[in-house]
Amino acid sequence: MLSKEFTIKQIPVLKTTDKGKYALSLMEEYKLKHLPLVEDGKYICLLSEKDIFLMDNTNDTIKGLSIYAPYIGQETHILEALRIMGNDNLTLLPVVDEEGIFEGAVTLSVLIEKLSEITNAGSNGAIITLEVNPQDYDLSNIIRTVESNNVKVLSSFSYPLQETAKLIVVLKIDSEDASAVLRTFERFNYTVLYYFQKSGLSDDTQRKRLDELMYYLQM
Repeated sequence: MLSKEFTIKQIPVLKTTDKGKYALSLMEEYKLKHLPLVEDGKYICLLSEKDIFLMDNTNDTIKGLSIYAPYIGQETHILEALRIMGNDNLTLLPVVDEEGIFEGAVTLSVLIEKLSEITNAGSNGAIITLEVNPQDYDLSNIIRTVESNNVKVLSSFSYPLQETAKLIVVLKIDSEDASAVLRTFERFNYTVLYYFQKSGLSDDTQRKRLDELMYYLQM
């Protein structure tokens, strides 16, 4: 999925002659903490709410207030947009063409919506989280293990745990009852950290681990 598929064209922009208090009011109106500065159609920089709060007087113009100018092109993949926005805690990321012309922006809310579609977050089904050694990670084998129970994997993603050097693998399956899949994983000596299905988490320990995962994803 490329950025051109979820770029918002009608996004408010700022000019160098705008005052700080106007920029703040525009951010508040659109529930954003960042807005692009555009002159004659060309993208100049990205202005943040923090930049304006640091102004001596918000009645002053915003010209020269920021030199920070992150952006992506229309062919940028959604995961690259996510990386940039996550690293810099952005609520908006400008989309610019090869000539530097501002074409729109990707917002955090739209990005989350698209990621929800990609990961099938809104679909019915159970979630299973495994812990594996990096050298033992074999996604094709994991999927075969799931499908041996006539269950399909709707989505999967993985991330490393720095403190243990283990790999966490999260699976979304198309069955709301994960019991058979869990038994198969245990039979093949997979470590199931926790799972979530229609009936809920099996115990408080698994609920705590899910909370830890959600905290990690929001960092």
